[in-house]
Amino acid sequence: MENTAIIILTIIVSLLFMAFIIGTYREFSLMNNTAFSGGEEKGPRAVMVQFLQKIFTDENIEPGKKNELLDIMKKTFDDMDTVKKTSSENK
Repeated sequence: MENTAIIILTIIVSLLFMAFIIGTYREFSLMNNTAFSGGEEKGPRAVMVQFLQKIFTDENIEPGKKNELLDIMKKTFDDMDTVKKTSSENK
């Protein structure tokens, strides 16, 4: 009788764990049958991707200007890599 609290707690935790397993299984089954329809992306990465799409699809931009813009973007990417490397080294 002294272990009743532990037994009750174990039963409650077991039931909650089983409910979690069943809910997870149902959700994965539902995801398997339906296609994912995400919303429109937002944020700096999405803006950058849209900018790059515009560079390659816009016929009004001269090829020389496209190369110049891509060089600027490459420098920015290199700067990001440098900052990422130095921040990881400081940890």
